[in-house]
Amino acid sequence: MKSKAKIDRSSGCGGFLNPPTHPEHTISVATYDARGRSDGCMSLTSAKDCDYIDPSVAAQAARILAEWERPSLESVEVREWIAQVLGYFANCYRNPDRSGHEQWYASHLLIARRDPIEHASDHAGVYLIRHFYPEYVPTREDFAGAYWGTKPDPSPKGDAT
Repeated sequence: MKSKAKIDRSSGCGGFLNPPTHPEHTISVATYDARGRSDGCMSLTSAKDCDYIDPSVAAQAARILAEWERPSLESVEVREWIAQVLGYFANCYRNPDRSGHEQWYASHLLIARRDPIEHASDHAGVYLIRHFYPEYVPTREDFAGAYWGTKPDPSPKGDAT
């Protein structure tokens, strides 16, 4: 028997590192027990391939993802997202001792000080960005401007302006 589920347009579930305007920021799939009580949620990405929810809900999740129009890689909002992703994954690299996708699991990433340009194909932030923007080529400026959280104040220390 399939679990009851429906598209929930009131909150996202997962995908906090997804690009701006991505539907997973605001849409998820709510799941319910046999009595109709809420028992969790899942991301659209998880739901689209889920075999234990109603196939029509899985198809709806897949359709929402397919219809998303990604902002331009050069847009201000995406450039800001890139700075945040690279900052979040600072010094995080794939683990070649793991197989398949496990190389990229957060719990298995290697933390190391490396030249991120020389090791761009192994950098976790670059990997995530390329999931959405395969054409992305990181620059030294991208890594120099990377941060997580509050954007650093660009003014020099002691600047009274």
